[in-house]
Amino acid sequence: MPARRRGRQRGVAVVTALLLTALSVTLVTGIFWQQQVLVRGMEGQRLQLQGKLIVRAAQDAARLALLDAAAQANVTTLDGAWTAPLLEDRLDRYLGQDAGPGGMGSGGRLAQRIVDAQSRFNLRNLAPGGKIDLFQVTAFSRLLAVLRLDTGLAYRVAEAVAGAQKGMDIQRLDDLRTIAGFSPAALERLREFVVVLPETTPVNVNTASPEVLTTVVNFSLQDARELTGRRRQAYFTGPSDFAFRLNDKETLEGVSYEVSSSYFLVDSTLTLARATLRMQGLIQRGAGKAGAALLWSRED
Repeated sequence: MPARRRGRQRGVAVVTALLLTALSVTLVTGIFWQQQVLVRGMEGQRLQLQGKLIVRAAQDAARLALLDAAAQANVTTLDGAWTAPLLEDRLDRYLGQDAGPGGMGSGGRLAQRIVDAQSRFNLRNLAPGGKIDLFQVTAFSRLLAVLRLDTGLAYRVAEAVAGAQKGMDIQRLDDLRTIAGFSPAALERLREFVVVLPETTPVNVNTASPEVLTTVVNFSLQDARELTGRRRQAYFTGPSDFAFRLNDKETLEGVSYEVSSSYFLVDSTLTLARATLRMQGLIQRGAGKAGAALLWSRED
């Protein structure tokens, strides 16, 4: 065989070997990459499940705090121990895990606050039993006006709550996006003032903001602010005490109010390793020591 031909064959063999080696390296690298992706996915699922279990434990702690508050007083006010938020507390204190590098305590933090849901305007009040309540629509339109939003949205929301508009089911605040005229900015403006509860509820005048108090009493926002200032000095002991301290102001017709609450929102933010989990739960508390139950918990 001529030397030139043998050299050409050796060159082809070398190139073939290099190609096979490159292909093998590519295949092995792909396998390792797939394994790494799978491991990371499993780790993410583990962290997600672990995070939900931790938040559920924190929600149970909130439930117990609300039960303790109910056992001590028959009114719900803003100076109760349950109102103090948990600000970025380290998890290793509760879980007994290593706070050093690689431990859950490194970067594991929980923030949580309990909000009196009845301090907000309950959209369920707009259409009890599927029938629109015009007194409540008027009250809600007052809140929209105070917040500088379109008051015409009040009746549209009432229709959606009543189920009068096909395809609309208002179960949570973000469902208002389905209503014509509701911009994201309007939704965010309302977020701290309205709520959707499982049933109609009175407004708690001991915890309601000045804005929400304008849905209860026929007065201005400034009047409502002055009333909340006086409330800080002495909370309302009952509906009659509230009505007495309004002086010459009158409550709105068809709007109910109380000085205690049964529904509470629990907002939790958990930071665990590289993941952040935001959850909201709704707790229903009975009178006195009747108990408290977590009705639902969902990612916020």
